[in-house]
Amino acid sequence: MRTFTSIPKSLLAGLTAAALIGVVPAGATTRPSVTTAASAHAVKVVKVKFHGTFKGTIAMLWSSTGVKATSVAGTGAATYLGKAIMHGTGAAPASNTCDPLTGTGFLKGAGSMLRLKIINPTKSQACAAGSSAPTSVSVKGIAKILGGAGKWRGATGTLHFTGSFSIQKTTAGSTETDAYSATLTGIVLVRK
Repeated sequence: MRTFTSIPKSLLAGLTAAALIGVVPAGATTRPSVTTAASAHAVKVVKVKFHGTFKGTIAMLWSSTGVKATSVAGTGAATYLGKAIMHGTGAAPASNTCDPLTGTGFLKGAGSMLRLKIINPTKSQACAAGSSAPTSVSVKGIAKILGGAGKWRGATGTLHFTGSFSIQKTTAGSTETDAYSATLTGIVLVRK
């Protein structure tokens, strides 16, 4: 067995220098270092129970094929947002008493924000209480979280929403602005 004293000093100095700068001499074997994503950056996912209530106005434009919500704007309060604003747009065909909804929007407050999109037209609907105006309309459905900022940065999941407003007329080309109220609830996944 050779000891360090029997290894030529020039070879020992060369191996030491190579090890310090990361060079592997020819014929030497090494074990590669392995870094997993978990060890490099652990991602923690936190489940947050979300609840928000909002009141405001909905501006609508009627056509011969349906109705567009050109603005849904309101104020309220929500988890991580405190006092908050809600803003969005949407549409429905208005051909039946209950029709599928589409739309996008955001909730914003206290330096944080959630971006939302209404999904699942079989479960996201606006239903009129009567067959002609004036009448009340109830909405319910599912909104997918498209992203967030601030305390909601990295947020994913879906929120269930319910709400109501009244309509005064449905004449093509007419516009109206009515009061609305809405509640959003669900479990939001936030990556920390």
